[in-house]
Amino acid sequence: MSEKPVALKIENIKKKYVIKHVTKRPDSKKDRMKLACHNLLHPKEANRKEDFWALNGVTFNVEQGEKIGIIGKNGAGKSTLLKIISRITEPTDGRIEFYGKISSMLEVGTGFNGELTGRENIYLNGAILGMTRAEIDSKFDDIVEFSEVGKFIDTPVKRYSSGMFVRLAFAVASHLEPDILLVDEVLAVGDTRFQKKCIEKMKSIAESGKTILFVSHQMNTIRQLCDRVIVLKEGQVIYDGDVEGGIRIYNSEAYMEKLNHYDFSELPRPVGYNLDKAEIMSLDILHNESCIYAADEPIEFRLRIKTKVPNIGDLSFRMLIWQADETPVEIAFTDTFANVNTVGEFDVDVCINKNNLGPGLYKGTIILSGGISKANSENLDYIYPAFVFEVLHADGTSRSWPRQWGWVHFDNVDVKLVEE
Repeated sequence: MSEKPVALKIENIKKKYVIKHVTKRPDSKKDRMKLACHNLLHPKEANRKEDFWALNGVTFNVEQGEKIGIIGKNGAGKSTLLKIISRITEPTDGRIEFYGKISSMLEVGTGFNGELTGRENIYLNGAILGMTRAEIDSKFDDIVEFSEVGKFIDTPVKRYSSGMFVRLAFAVASHLEPDILLVDEVLAVGDTRFQKKCIEKMKSIAESGKTILFVSHQMNTIRQLCDRVIVLKEGQVIYDGDVEGGIRIYNSEAYMEKLNHYDFSELPRPVGYNLDKAEIMSLDILHNESCIYAADEPIEFRLRIKTKVPNIGDLSFRMLIWQADETPVEIAFTDTFANVNTVGEFDVDVCINKNNLGPGLYKGTIILSGGISKANSENLDYIYPAFVFEVLHADGTSRSWPRQWGWVHFDNVDVKLVEE
């Protein structure tokens, strides 16, 4: 069985930036003179520099027609890599070979001239890709229709809103028949409807045999679109393989340091929560070190509560679950779990007995309520995000369920006071 042709070769790519450490300029004349004298006597301190390797030895090949997700924490080198592949930035070292036309949609504004109209930018980008005017003419109406900016196509793009700019930029990049399409996560600027439209377009491009490199923090989108994942950490490849394996590595790298224990003592609260009666001090995940759950697996955690005034009754929680992209998913209410007569700290165990969530990364909000009675109960504390976890289905499939309030339903949520 013959291998597919190679579309892109990345060999030992490195990118170094020099960071200069500049001392803040003093306000007074006397202090400025002192600083000048100090710099004369200690010139090395005055010109301190530091090398920062945004990429350090990145190597991989991309076969024609592959759909690769590039993921990693902020600062991992993802955007720098796409800029080098698209020839916007020169590498410090290494070699790139590509076979075919590359079209990219990176930072908003990249590759567009703000003084030119939308129409002029379409033809400019097509010319850069090596297309003739006749070829661009044949695609022009499709680009304008997809971008939904037809009314403003002869307006300079510097006057476009960020959403309009993104729609036109993606329409141009995806319709001018690139062999390799590079997409950074600027799609987040567009609305949800247009994001879905873009994903469908990228699927269509991939099915036609083209190659896609896609940078994203949205793991569900990576799952929908990609058949391979590369994980970057501090400018190096730490994983190159199947999608689910890459997502597990990403989640552990991005969140593991906070997954098992959360300390909320220094966390700022929203306006209106002055914590004068009670607060949630911390949260510990129970019985699951990875914080990755299978379908129907219970989700358990322990909260430490601190009361600051006596006689707080009817303490209860409200939990809101969100997808990683901030989409609200579910809300759950607990029964009253305690009436506290004294000031002090105590622990509460919470168990979501039946996990009916679909696959994905989730964040939880916890709101603590209480009062002298249910009639005058008030919100006492608000933590967001309180915890992060992921759900995977063993069979790799999604589920559907009636939408009542959110996308799932939690039942049998137990709360019990931990006895000293």
